Amino acid sequence: MIIVKTIISKGGSEVTLECEFREKHTLTRADAIRLGLYDLSEDDFPVEFADDELIEFLAKKLKAIKYATYLLQFSDKSEKVLRRKMQEKDYSNEVIDEALSVMRSSGIISDENLCLKKYVSIANSKLYGPHRIKNELFSKGFSSEDIKNAENLADIDFYELCKELCNKLLSSSRINLSDRQERDKFKAKLSRYGYGFDEINSALENLDYSVDDETDF
Repeated sequence: MIIVKTIISKGGSEVTLECEFREKHTLTRADAIRLGLYDLSEDDFPVEFADDELIEFLAKKLKAIKYATYLLQFSDKSEKVLRRKMQEKDYSNEVIDEALSVMRSSGIISDENLCLKKYVSIANSKLYGPHRIKNELFSKGFSSEDIKNAENLADIDFYELCKELCNKLLSSSRINLSDRQERDKFKAKLSRYGYGFDEINSALENLDYSVDDETDF
């Protein structure tokens, strides 16, 4: 590859290599510096670079980073979702791995922080219990490790949250909790929200009826 000119972007974060036959490749500033192609003088040209495939790979990596960053403008996404989106654009796994690594190290993406943010958001906005939140986060592509970390750091009082959900559900519908059959259906509904036995019965204890059989779930 014969490079006849380099153009540094206005912010200095990218370098475009102009080659023979009007071919162009744009690299990150870090890659250009590493290859000795940053801030060259006119006397340095033309530059003969032996590894065409490396230049093409690094240019694709930058394009993948830009595409993933573009997607993040619309909503937060886990690495798993970003990987799938980039695969749909026919980026190779090697390019995707490098792009995600750069974005991770630069702080553009962090599954650990995003998972915690999503955990708290789901709990507060949807009033889901821990089991339902965990399933939601798994479906969004977060790892077991990130979800466990979020559980430890979120500091959510699910007993209080379950009470809040009970009040919300009971205020919007007529449910006779003194009727055992209706109470059991209500418990099952709370269970589908992701709450466990202890959380549900603790919440129901404070309502205006007698829980005559708390062990019957």
